Amino acid sequence: MYKNLLAEMARHNISRKQIAELIGGSYNHVREKIKGKYEFEYGEAVKIQETFFPDLDLKYLFDR
Repeated sequence: MYKNLLAEMARHNISRKQIAELIGGSYNHVREKIKGKYEFEYGEAVKIQETFFPDLDLKYLFDR
């Protein structure tokens, strides 16, 4: 599970739907990735970080 990503999403009011739209995936697939069932691809992680959390470290956000 990506606890830091979830915490920052809550702090910044970012929804799973917004993440899904950004990376071109479905809501359910993003939900499963956040739970840790699947990993985010590097490009997806960078896109999420640069778009929604530019002041936060990529490694921090996607630490498991």
